[in-house]
Amino acid sequence: MTGNKQGQWSAKRWLGLLSLLYPVTFQAYAVDELEKVTSIVGLNTPVTNPGMGVETFHDGWGTVLTLEQYPVSGMGYYRYYWSELEPREGEYNFTLIDDLLENNTKQSRRVALRFMALDEPFSGTKIPQWLIKKGVAGQWVENGKTFVANLDDPIYIAYVEKLLSAFGERYDNDSRLAQVDIGIVGSWGEWHNSNFPELEPLHSKYSYQQLNKYVDLHFSAFPTTEKLMLISGGSSLAYAIEKGSGWRADCWGDWHNFSPTWSHMNDDYPYRIQQVKQQTPLFDTAWQRKPVSFEVCGDMHGWWATQQYTRNQVTASLDWAISQHASSLNLKSTPIPEQYRDLLDKALLKIGYRFRVDTIRHSSSVSAGQEFALETHIFNDGVAPTYQPYYAYYRLVNSSDEVVSVVEDTTSTETWLPGLYQSTVNMVLPKGIKVGHYFVEMAVSESRDSQPLNLANVGQQPDGWYRLSEVVVKASQ
Repeated sequence: MTGNKQGQWSAKRWLGLLSLLYPVTFQAYAVDELEKVTSIVGLNTPVTNPGMGVETFHDGWGTVLTLEQYPVSGMGYYRYYWSELEPREGEYNFTLIDDLLENNTKQSRRVALRFMALDEPFSGTKIPQWLIKKGVAGQWVENGKTFVANLDDPIYIAYVEKLLSAFGERYDNDSRLAQVDIGIVGSWGEWHNSNFPELEPLHSKYSYQQLNKYVDLHFSAFPTTEKLMLISGGSSLAYAIEKGSGWRADCWGDWHNFSPTWSHMNDDYPYRIQQVKQQTPLFDTAWQRKPVSFEVCGDMHGWWATQQYTRNQVTASLDWAISQHASSLNLKSTPIPEQYRDLLDKALLKIGYRFRVDTIRHSSSVSAGQEFALETHIFNDGVAPTYQPYYAYYRLVNSSDEVVSVVEDTTSTETWLPGLYQSTVNMVLPKGIKVGHYFVEMAVSESRDSQPLNLANVGQQPDGWYRLSEVVVKASQ
């Protein structure tokens, strides 16, 4: 034993001298036989997780699409009119939301919601008839087909508050609910009424102080759930960002959908982003704390069949989404044209969060009853954090797949911004542990017993954990 130690020490000294002459070639930790650094193989394909990536869409709920037609989604996006949510005063249709939360959870998806009170002039009234009978101020359009409420009417505001509060009280602390759009205002809750020629434009009729009341109502009803404000909300966007909202944009990917000389991508979005940046310095870093999401203009099938967008234009749309730190893309649950699929799959390597274990470092052997230090380098190769707390867990597993020790890194993944995160934990081995070879496994999940996230690595075990390395357990000394 003494001779071996002397030989090892001698080798270290010689390699230490050589490292002074060749500092790039030699790394001190690599020559320590008591320390082991394992590089973990990564994946180069999209990885799907709850609350990020491609969304399924309300209108396509129940549509069966193959993986070749549509990527696996991590979010379900749903929109409901007031008349569906509260058909009779005080009777809230919670079953509607309960069912979709349960169904999406089974498919490892989280849910995004939007509440709406207005559709098209010809589609009929979308606020409940019982509310109109209470004398809410407003006007009938399209020869009396649709009632449009006055957004500054005290009766209307009071009942909007009751509606949002009822659903917030039931679902605000539900981890299955990823986010709520700040909606209700305007057609489809999109903060405009441009499809109503009989109406004065929304932002001309109401001041931002009046409209901001609806931002406040969403924050009061859903204080915990992430909230997203539409980019076309004018000064109310800056107001919502200041209060702690994320943001979203409709008609993403429009290059000439409405006009050959005007588009959302070239004209609308740049103007609105410049405007909100002038109103609040928080916009540029809002993505670090709150999610960003985009809804496709039309659908990608229409991009190819009708708009005939080039691959360069589709790439530009996807690159823009990535540059804005998007967490999700609502692609309307319609098949993706094969001409664009490789572009989408490449972008999905960045959209949202993407955790990849690069290396794990620990002693090659450890004694029973002793502390076992683990240092893991984890990259977030995506462009956003999780916005929901997950944690890194490590466990020691024997050859019979029995777990003998578990330890948690208590730092939430909400702080894992794009780039490198170093996870350092100390695992205590039981005194009675048997000597032999053990596996070091890792999971990133809400809790020790919940379903782990998918990592961008090989080595996933049947229960979702990832096998990273091995260690020898020796008898206690």
